[in-house]
Amino acid sequence: MPGGCSKKLALRLDAAQYAAYEGTPPTRPQWTAARAALAAISVVLVASVAALAMFSVWLVTRDFPSFFPIVAGVPLLLVAWALRPRLWSPEDVWHELHRDDAPVLFALLDRVAAAAGTRLPDRIALDAEFNASAGAHGWLRRRTLTIGLPLFGVLSPQQRVALLGHEFGHFVNGDPSRGLLTEPAVRTPLILADLVRPSDSFVSDNLLSQLAERALWPFQVLLEKLFVALAIGVMAVASRDHQRAEYCADALAVRLAGSAATAALMTDLTTGEQLRGAIAAAERGTQANAETARRNHPGAARWREAVNAWRASVDVEAAAEKSIAESSLWREHPPAGLRARIVRSWPHTDPSVVLSDADSARIDAELHRFYARAGRDVVWSAA
Repeated sequence: MPGGCSKKLALRLDAAQYAAYEGTPPTRPQWTAARAALAAISVVLVASVAALAMFSVWLVTRDFPSFFPIVAGVPLLLVAWALRPRLWSPEDVWHELHRDDAPVLFALLDRVAAAAGTRLPDRIALDAEFNASAGAHGWLRRRTLTIGLPLFGVLSPQQRVALLGHEFGHFVNGDPSRGLLTEPAVRTPLILADLVRPSDSFVSDNLLSQLAERALWPFQVLLEKLFVALAIGVMAVASRDHQRAEYCADALAVRLAGSAATAALMTDLTTGEQLRGAIAAAERGTQANAETARRNHPGAARWREAVNAWRASVDVEAAAEKSIAESSLWREHPPAGLRARIVRSWPHTDPSVVLSDADSARIDAELHRFYARAGRDVVWSAA
């Protein structure tokens, strides 16, 4: 699909989704035609891979150790193994946080989980991204909450509750695009593209092998492009359901943190790159003094000063509105400007979980050494 057409379609879909939830917060993601189609595709794919595996085993063992059945069966078995159902695996984390490391933060997480009606995640992770995420991994669906310190560090206390409330919303509502019934449809086309991708060069020393590689190369390229196109199409379908899940998580954030804090968080997310740049600039000033950087790091306090100064220098609301035009068929999140606008369209809600300034400061003290490490990472990544 040409870029201009996909952009117009994305804008229309975003507008339609916004209209569906304007004024009335959603409860939780519902089954849609897209989600049902993904689930059906996943079932067919899993059944096909299972049938291929059984056929391969039958070929190999039917007249063992006959040469030709083994030559035919083993490659098919390897393909079936490559296409086996695999769930999103837990990634290595920058730092895994434990209750003894940050008791005040964990007390806040306990309160947010209780108010959201869910349990605490199995793992609390920190990283140096201007972001936060929540997900379930593996067959046991172990939950991980990842808190990006640059983002968390510059938020007001109640915005922190909104951020955590939003992420806990994914545990409450689930993510239709990454559920057990839909992951095979999302992942299999990419695996197939990797399987058929031709090598960058013809490396065989044998002339016949080189000729065979050259003869197969255009077919491999064609198949790879076909599977990549299929993967892009599936992602476009899945992203719509993921965006619905984001609005549902925003609704829970409003219920826990209140309307004002949640709208302010969404507004900040529209200028994430600029805020991260302000953090990097502040951190470069800290790193310029080796003694300060090593022994007396200011933590997130200097980040907040830099971010507040940047906010005061621009029209943040105008930037939020401008971000609405950044629609894409393949983005998992609705434009942050739309999210800020839709939160303001919902009935005003006072917070049910309040984080005091004193407790927020205690959390900063618990995370101080991690802020220092994250600051170095921000500077390195911005270099």
